[in-house]
Amino acid sequence: MKTILLPIYNGIRAKNFFYTDIYRGLTSETDLRLVIVIPPSKLAFYQKEFGKPNVVFEPLEIISESRFGRILSAAAFNFLDTDSVRLKQWWTYLKYGHYGKFLIKRAANLAFSGFKFSRRIIRFLDGFAALVPGVVKMLERYRPNLVIVPDIVFPPDRIFLRAAKRKKFFVLGTIRAWDNLTSKGVIQLLPDKLIVHTHAMKELAVRLADMPEKDIYVSGIPHYDIFFKPPLKPREEFLKMLGIPLERKIVLAAPFLYSHTASSLLIINELTSAVDDGRLPKDTQILVRYRPGTPPIDEKLFRPSQNLTITKPCSQYFPVRNIQMSTKDWEFSPKDLELLMNSLYWSDVTINTMSTLSIDAAVFDKPVINVRFDADPKTPPKHSVSVLLKHDHYKSIEASGGVKRVWNMGEL
Repeated sequence: MKTILLPIYNGIRAKNFFYTDIYRGLTSETDLRLVIVIPPSKLAFYQKEFGKPNVVFEPLEIISESRFGRILSAAAFNFLDTDSVRLKQWWTYLKYGHYGKFLIKRAANLAFSGFKFSRRIIRFLDGFAALVPGVVKMLERYRPNLVIVPDIVFPPDRIFLRAAKRKKFFVLGTIRAWDNLTSKGVIQLLPDKLIVHTHAMKELAVRLADMPEKDIYVSGIPHYDIFFKPPLKPREEFLKMLGIPLERKIVLAAPFLYSHTASSLLIINELTSAVDDGRLPKDTQILVRYRPGTPPIDEKLFRPSQNLTITKPCSQYFPVRNIQMSTKDWEFSPKDLELLMNSLYWSDVTINTMSTLSIDAAVFDKPVINVRFDADPKTPPKHSVSVLLKHDHYKSIEASGGVKRVWNMGEL
């Protein structure tokens, strides 16, 4: 029996793996054992939702890298020559202050980014970062034929990649999301083979991460496979489930940006007001969708309206302690995923600020509006939409013409 080992340390990675044909295919192989290393708090949930005869869930807490590993990771982030990195440097200054640190990071970016030798130095120095003993023990216990790293830039995954490479296991890495190659810093460790979603990402992997072209496979986006064969509800059934009259047109409104919700509240209230006073048609229903990590708004703050429906993106949250998080993480249930797909499929237009929801909507060929203004005049600079307009990955989306941008409430 052959063994594949992989870590799953985040709800997004879990959604993009467990609900795809990849997982169904691997678990159907009778001569294959799949060892999935997970946060201990999620063990019972994963066993219940995704347990299969040839799957072993191994709980392992990963609290931190070594001090040298953390220093190297910080340097690697600042050595990447992209607007997204420079934008995040500025955003960190706005959030935490420390002008001196900001200047040092900016100087490092100016001096070292854009050069292959800088990236080679980072990867050379990574060879001196201490391995996490629990990860080494896991690898030595199972001796996997293949280690899959679902997200080569995510710190817990990088810890597995480091140990697997150091211990001479064959590693297949993937790029989880469209922004990872431009916004997470220099890729510290390269896998033996790399899977990317698109040819644009392949070009970035060669240019920014020095990955040999021959070792990159373009797969498409596996977690959208389910969008093309989903258990979609009939429109009538879906709207009845949410208590929405059948004649209503659906505006899927998700104008949220991280944890600041004051602007989102004002936008949603203005949309329902526009329905009431005739600026929008009377048969318009505002269907609100939060980001999974965004705190919900007190529903008493929404203006009363028969044209407003509020949904929750997910129902499962878990306490998590690892190198990346110290509070809680979310997980999609099958019902949560069904809500997402039906909300998109039966919407007539989608509103968001700067989100993967733009691509989700495009899969179903829905019109997309992106909010490019702060509805709340008291929005702190660190939460302002204007701070986020220069991300490399999103500039490509805007340049494609695939989204409409609005710069004030009247345009919206």
